[in-house]
Amino acid sequence: MVMSKNIDKIKDTRVNCYSVMTQFQVEEYLKMVKSAFENRGGLEGQRDTLKTNTAIRIRKRMIQDIEAGAVLPPIVIGVIIPQDNFAIIEQLEDNNAFLEFINKIPEDSISIIDGMQRTKALSVALKDNANICNHKIRVEFWIASQINSLIYRMLVLNTGQAPWEIRRQIETVFQGIIKELKEKFSEIEIITLTDKNHKNKRSSPGQFQSDDIIELFLVFGAKKVKIDIAEKVAEEFIKLDFIGSISNPNFANIFYEVMFYLYKFDQAISRYRNGDIEGYFQEGKDLFSSQSACIGFVTALAFSILGRPGNDYKPEEQNQKWQDIKNKTDVLLTKIENLSNDEIGNFLDFPTLNELISKKPGRKNFFEREFFLQAFNLLISEKFNIDNMTQCWRALY
Repeated sequence: MVMSKNIDKIKDTRVNCYSVMTQFQVEEYLKMVKSAFENRGGLEGQRDTLKTNTAIRIRKRMIQDIEAGAVLPPIVIGVIIPQDNFAIIEQLEDNNAFLEFINKIPEDSISIIDGMQRTKALSVALKDNANICNHKIRVEFWIASQINSLIYRMLVLNTGQAPWEIRRQIETVFQGIIKELKEKFSEIEIITLTDKNHKNKRSSPGQFQSDDIIELFLVFGAKKVKIDIAEKVAEEFIKLDFIGSISNPNFANIFYEVMFYLYKFDQAISRYRNGDIEGYFQEGKDLFSSQSACIGFVTALAFSILGRPGNDYKPEEQNQKWQDIKNKTDVLLTKIENLSNDEIGNFLDFPTLNELISKKPGRKNFFEREFFLQAFNLLISEKFNIDNMTQCWRALY
């Protein structure tokens, strides 16, 4: 049974998200998060319990403190629910009713956002000392209907601890992003890090690795082809750019649709076969087997839809720009679908691509990302009305 009768709930009207602070008995809490904890927080990319000597010593001290009656900082749980269920939260007044509500939510919609180490310590402490089963702990629930809301809260607000890097913050709710993408566009095949049926390697068009998708999500929101930046000041600018991007409530949906159009391009050109071409890009599916090409495609669209860094378009303008781009893209896709194998080859012009991209100065990955960014920027500026990709491949030169 939950210990405290009343719950403390506040609605964040900025991002349509509820913060609900409540108290649980240790045993009840561990039952609630059992599945999420066993799945590393229920979050793909979430760190497991730390196993360094220092971490183990700290956790042992935490266990001793728990047994002595210490009150831990609140554990933060993220929950995604349908918008229609928000009215139910308004009516909940006590913890028992709230627990009943939470227990009806699918396990894959509940994640431990902040508190893996504390959860591990509680689990060990309970095994060693059954008397702590009735100890109280504080749990804060972030309840939202969209991933956008949780990401915004994580980036703008924090729990008072040392701030995470932006990649870690996005990874924390990554499972929800993947889940929503699968629900909206089931045609896209997502290879997860734990998928035993794959060797974590793309073998067919329309397949994308889960960790590549998170990178695409990051570059789309930050509007940069390079997001692995060590300098803290630069990291903060990226964070601000990302916050500006997700201020549009439709941001996540736009990203999912961008992924779908990446998928559609991938499928359309994958019919092309030619074993006589020298270089990396030989068959149609090779283009978006390159993560650099995917990043260039997604970032170029981010520039045109969201605005360049420091110049964010208003949400209404973003939605309209994306609709215009989709309309023009559909025309080009229809054109490609009606081409023969040789005609697709002429359109793609892989010989020119292979020749130009082989002239890479400096760091390979960043050169290739910039190369494809400029190529797809030109494609968009030409309103997708081109005879072939040759001029796009030459955009950087």
